Amino acid sequence: MIRMYRISLAPLLIATLLAVFATQACRAQVFYSVVSPEGRHNWLLGTIHSEDERVLAFPPVLEQALKQAETVGLELVPDREMLDRLAEAMRLPDEARLSDRLDEALYRRVRSALTEYGMNAESVDRLRPWAAAMTLGQPPVRTGRFMDLVLARTAAEHGAISVALETIDEQLAFFTGLGEQAHVALLRQAVEDRERGVEEFEALLTAYLASDMKQLEQLAHRQLSRLPQSVQEQFRVEGITLRNIEMARRAQPLLDQGAALIAVGALHLPGKQGLIALLREQGNRVEVIY
Repeated sequence: MIRMYRISLAPLLIATLLAVFATQACRAQVFYSVVSPEGRHNWLLGTIHSEDERVLAFPPVLEQALKQAETVGLELVPDREMLDRLAEAMRLPDEARLSDRLDEALYRRVRSALTEYGMNAESVDRLRPWAAAMTLGQPPVRTGRFMDLVLARTAAEHGAISVALETIDEQLAFFTGLGEQAHVALLRQAVEDRERGVEEFEALLTAYLASDMKQLEQLAHRQLSRLPQSVQEQFRVEGITLRNIEMARRAQPLLDQGAALIAVGALHLPGKQGLIALLREQGNRVEVIY
């Protein structure tokens, strides 16, 4: 499975830049009970786009929720149609080449870096700049068993259906809307920060396992602060706030039915315009489990 078949675009694109909050033993208050206005019980889970075995060691209370859930609401459902659409979006048009859009020195560095991700020269040259940047933003794929995929499969084994809270085209529209100048800048930064990026990814996991939310927030801010100011603001408003509002709206019918597990990137949960607050404004009772 090559890099362009990463599972969820938001955890792949948005979370890579805005911070990757983890859901290992989920000790940093990322799992919640949600009772709808009509009294039906549901759950809200913060996730991370990670294949780390510690992340996939779901605690018993989450395993039980996955057994009881009748619906799992994900940012995107990691099915073949979505993956094919993502792979198509990450590729340049037939006659276009990445090497024509970058200066020679940057392209050489990008091509060299991406060989560690199992990509040959032709595959690299077909990538859009933003796709190359996001690929370099996380460690190379080892197993392909990312948390969102495992959640969907586990729930399906117990009879639950998975429902997407967003579409792949909506997520692509946000990111492609940044413009190619920003994409190239992100790619240049991704190459320059490559070693530091891997270290910071590990730091995020370490901070989460220590239940150090303050450190997680500081690491997130540090990652975001390296981007151009205009891009930072666009990520905050369009990548988080506006998406939170829409996801809360789309999640409500699932919550009204009951036995729904809403699982989205953990960065979408906190704050005045986070999912926890928005779901409460919609009349739900949201209480922390862990």
